[in-house]
Amino acid sequence: MSSDATSSDETIDPASDAGTPPVAEGTSGQVVENVDHKAAEMDAEGQDRGTLHDVANSLGISSAVALRALRGSDEIKPQLARRVRETAERLHFPLEELSGETEHRGVVAVLVNTMRNTWISDLVRAIRIELAATGRTAVVVPTRRRIPEYPVAADTDAIEDLVRLGVDGFLMVSDLVDMDHVLEASGQRPFVGIGCSKSFTGRFDTVRIDDEVGQGLLVDHLVGLGHREIAHVGGVGAAVARERAEAFRAAMERHGLGEEARVEPGDFTEQVGQTAGSMLLRGSQVPTAVTCANDVTAVGVLSAARDAGYSIPEELAVAGYGNTSLASSGVSQLTSVDPNSDRLGALAAQFLVERVSGHEGVTRDVAVAPSIVARRTTSAGPRPETTRRKRISID
Repeated sequence: MSSDATSSDETIDPASDAGTPPVAEGTSGQVVENVDHKAAEMDAEGQDRGTLHDVANSLGISSAVALRALRGSDEIKPQLARRVRETAERLHFPLEELSGETEHRGVVAVLVNTMRNTWISDLVRAIRIELAATGRTAVVVPTRRRIPEYPVAADTDAIEDLVRLGVDGFLMVSDLVDMDHVLEASGQRPFVGIGCSKSFTGRFDTVRIDDEVGQGLLVDHLVGLGHREIAHVGGVGAAVARERAEAFRAAMERHGLGEEARVEPGDFTEQVGQTAGSMLLRGSQVPTAVTCANDVTAVGVLSAARDAGYSIPEELAVAGYGNTSLASSGVSQLTSVDPNSDRLGALAAQFLVERVSGHEGVTRDVAVAPSIVARRTTSAGPRPETTRRKRISID
């Protein structure tokens, strides 16, 4: 992707959104229901303490407004301030960690493989808003370094420099390479993974996307439209990619379509997605729908379909993963899985703050349930059998 992960977040002011409307008078019953639902969800996940995001969502307000209310801002009406505090107490939000607006406690480093993934922007915004409640901020640091001796290596020098500068801890977005060296370089600072693979469960706190649910939603959606010949592009480049490919196969098996499930090797890049898409479309068994490891890969598949003369979605349905700005753009209008980035970022930030504050409990692992956002690229069922035969005979 061409978008810089920090470009839209460098000037984020978590105390903005002054125009966010307060909770309406007649919604108190709904608020209670929302709070109870969130408390039950936290219990099911084994989560003891709610995040600022949880408090705000339960009340239907922004996290920025919730933060101002908890800090006692004069511009927040007393009734709303009382509801916010009551909700925070009900959800066990750590009020003791709340800082004053001008208080600064430290910096958290967000370690990423690339600065070109727009999903990172969504996560960083959520992280910064949650950290702001404790007077902290976040810096985004790329850790992928290419050197002659190895195809890909982690920039452990940069991580060691951050330790020397005194960062409070580290948040890792997705899987990083050379994890043993990364953890060693982190100097025993608190470490939390976001959107990473299940392979890290138990090594440190992790807040993951429930990919079994995510791929299941995509396959359910496509099967509901009548598709049976469904392929997946992914499975290469990281453990997360392999887990999503496995989740795709499991979802197809659940529908009795295990023999139809085809995984075309691909990573998280547009170029490889285009190559994989071309391979799928030139064979004798051309699928009618394709799911992808992320939105960038899906854009590559869309490019391959365009080059091969396929109409989207009439002749080929395509779905991505991540619900980034690429998916929602007017050009692509790509169906995608929304990973609930706000919750992922907020929960991971809270876990890190707790570790920084001295929490020494067992490592935690939370799988956040995603949702599906259906758009134009999957708005049609499979192409007619006659069209498929003609397409195959041409190839």
